[in-house]
Amino acid sequence: MIISKQDRHLYIGGSEANMIYMRYNTKTFTEWWQGKLEGIVDDSPPSLPMAVGTILEHPVIDLYELVNNVTGIREKQMVKGFARANTDYIIGNKVSDVKVTKKAKEWAEKGKVPINYKRQLIHYLYVCELESASIIAYQSDESLQDNPFQELKQENLFEIPVEITQEEIQIHHEKIQYLEFCRDMGIYPI
Repeated sequence: MIISKQDRHLYIGGSEANMIYMRYNTKTFTEWWQGKLEGIVDDSPPSLPMAVGTILEHPVIDLYELVNNVTGIREKQMVKGFARANTDYIIGNKVSDVKVTKKAKEWAEKGKVPINYKRQLIHYLYVCELESASIIAYQSDESLQDNPFQELKQENLFEIPVEITQEEIQIHHEKIQYLEFCRDMGIYPI
């Protein structure tokens, strides 16, 4: 969970990690990069599913800890150069991101999460120098979207391990370094 957005424009955060894999000549990337160069803070309100996910982040972790009889570190923030991590949950050498989604069960059955979430975890492993990653996913439905304050059920909780190689972390590191160079030069990447 991001506690402060005031200096977010100075870094590439985990939720932005997917941006660095885009083609740099797209309108989406150019507008995002302009915000990084000019220090423009995105004040747009979150979507309803994002707001519900934020509300449920701590209750989902509470349930995860209860079910697994563990206690981890919540909301650890770290900076590594141009990269910033606002993690949801760390236990030992594993970072986990919490997602409340209608696709949690599907992800668990397939053992796979969307690439943008994998890249977010690559970013966290890079910044925090941890060894493994997972998504703690909670199965959402219309009822939960309408009322996120209801009791959560264990059968809707899933943990999906996400395999990330050292090569993927190295590629991420190189992309971050290149964009940091471009930022310092005040230029658009090519």
